[in-house]
Amino acid sequence: MVRRLKTSIMRKQKIVNMKILITESQYNRIWLLRRYKLIKDSFDESINDVNPCRFKTFEKYESFFYEVFMEILHPVYYLIGDFDYDGIRSELKDMFYVELTEHYFDSKEKCL
Repeated sequence: MVRRLKTSIMRKQKIVNMKILITESQYNRIWLLRRYKLIKDSFDESINDVNPCRFKTFEKYESFFYEVFMEILHPVYYLIGDFDYDGIRSELKDMFYVELTEHYFDSKEKCL
């Protein structure tokens, strides 16, 4: 699904309306970036709530972590009718993959 953003610019004192086509993935990224402070705070809260020592593999930890993360974000998106849950989850994984991976393996070393 392609979303359309409307914008206008001034040209020789004449307003020209422009339509910009963006992909669903780009729209999801914009949605997240507009709320980055809230998203980052929720990520930090999730990091503190989910103990990596309870999981044998990173994949299981990651899966559970993002369930908790999306649950914490639930009040932000639950009223949006066409909210792309899977798309946002995928974008969050892209945004925080390195930080989550480092946290998991650093914490696992301390568990032993």
